[in-house]
Amino acid sequence: METQGTEEYEQPSTSMFPLRYSLFPNVPPYIRTLLPDQHYDPPLPQELMKMTWAAPSGISPVVEESVKHAGLTLTQGQAAKQDSPYISSVWETLPITEKGKDEIDFSGLNAEVKINQFPGLFVIGRKDRLWTCYEKMMKTFGRNSFGFLPRTYIVPEDREELEKVMKASDKAMIVKPPNWYCGIGIKLINKIGDIPNKKNKMVVQEYIDNPFLINGLKFDLRLYVLLTSIDPVKIYLYEEGLVRFATAKYSNDPAEIGNNFIHLTNYSVNKTSSDFVFNESPGEYEGHKWNLRTLWKYFDEELGVDWRPVWEATKDVCVKTVLCGHQHIKQEFSRQLKSEYSCYKLFGFDIFFDQHLKPWLLEVNNIPSIHINTIDAFVNRPMVAEMFNIVGFHIPKVIAAKHQKAIEDKLKMSRSEQSLGHDHRVYSRLRNKEDIAKTEQFSCDDLCHEEYLERIL
Repeated sequence: METQGTEEYEQPSTSMFPLRYSLFPNVPPYIRTLLPDQHYDPPLPQELMKMTWAAPSGISPVVEESVKHAGLTLTQGQAAKQDSPYISSVWETLPITEKGKDEIDFSGLNAEVKINQFPGLFVIGRKDRLWTCYEKMMKTFGRNSFGFLPRTYIVPEDREELEKVMKASDKAMIVKPPNWYCGIGIKLINKIGDIPNKKNKMVVQEYIDNPFLINGLKFDLRLYVLLTSIDPVKIYLYEEGLVRFATAKYSNDPAEIGNNFIHLTNYSVNKTSSDFVFNESPGEYEGHKWNLRTLWKYFDEELGVDWRPVWEATKDVCVKTVLCGHQHIKQEFSRQLKSEYSCYKLFGFDIFFDQHLKPWLLEVNNIPSIHINTIDAFVNRPMVAEMFNIVGFHIPKVIAAKHQKAIEDKLKMSRSEQSLGHDHRVYSRLRNKEDIAKTEQFSCDDLCHEEYLERIL
């Protein structure tokens, strides 16, 4: 790749410097994202404050806080739909990826703009499509590798098979709309007559009735999974998360099958209970929502259980879930986008432990709630800042072209011929003959990890 200059910027020693430099040469710097109690040193130049985040469908308070704390411009609603050369990011929160097709025009996305979506995500975001993809993986690789999603029936097409199963057993099933969230429309059933009889698809799953309990309560985990590339797959799993408790003691009594405070762990459901207690002290064993590290501390201090193998198994579930949709998402990404820079995605994975501490996937949330309550903010504020730093947002070319010298002066940077602005060549999906030959070589060679690194670098 041709470069605009040979001189590289010297990286400042302070971690509060407004720009973050790539480890690779000829890659422009990124805007650094800080926590609310941190401040740029030196301050962010006014010229960089023109960088714009567009949020046409609204934005989480934590994300809004992070953008404004960085000193960037935020536009929302109709104003965010207007094209502008200063836009560096689009934050889209419409539940469009829960439908059976993409409704975002990814092909019209400016190469300098990042959007918090990938095309084709509905294949793992919709519960019916997730089961279809998962079942194919299970048949290909076996139940030992893909045995973490409860057996799922899609009605009306699987109704006959479901009826046979329910006649042979009195175990409860759990009904879920395939494209809803926050516990909407979820209920337990144990009678054939309660199977949904609608034209629209519904998902009916085997209910896991042997949960691992803490203080007699059922719970699940909300984990944050960040996808930054689909070809190759690049996945980050945040090591913090939320532990969400039901508000009534667990029971398999058929008479309690309709009590959602026993059987559902969704925060949106349980916060309506008169027994719900908010956790105002992260790190303490109190309330109906903990942070993940508090759960691991509870395992260590109260239960004497080694949580590390459980966490490794949970990570395995998260990776394999993304792989269920890999081929479809990759195909749609290749068809609709020309830049590797364009997309990233934050998922909310809901994970459940049975009495043997086996992790089960409950669902994938394409639009995870990022609340700002005490315990949520404790997890979400650093998570969002770390996500944005991993993703990396470049300065729009128009700002760098007009204001590079002023930015360098205000940040006390040495002069360089290399542009501070986005360079589309770094992220081009077009491959020359050398690139293609290299890809083919390393895709076919049977190399160990050390040999691979030595040769590819």
